[in-house]
Amino acid sequence: MQQHRPAPRIKAALAQIGAWVLDQPVPSALEGQCCDRLRPNQIRLELLQSLENNGLGSGNLVEWRWDARQGQAKGWLWQAGALQRFRWSRQSGRLTLHEQLNCVTTTPMQALR
Repeated sequence: MQQHRPAPRIKAALAQIGAWVLDQPVPSALEGQCCDRLRPNQIRLELLQSLENNGLGSGNLVEWRWDARQGQAKGWLWQAGALQRFRWSRQSGRLTLHEQLNCVTTTPMQALR
């Protein structure tokens, strides 16, 4: 009975593909909202508690992400017509806010007669 062996050219091509796959760089860490790993539920609960402790419990998290290497959450908070960038350190509990946009409501424009 004959054994089937890959032709030399096919064997060489397979070896090159294997080398190419092993030579690929490791994918970079996920960033943004591409994965819920970046916004784990336990971190979200602790972040919400920290916001509450700092008198910001009425604010809404617009977008945020968790950086496991730095142990920090950062993102955007909407509260009382102001959009604020925040950074929160889980270990120290330190919360810093930077106001980015302050929205003010006014009466609608009226047509002149």
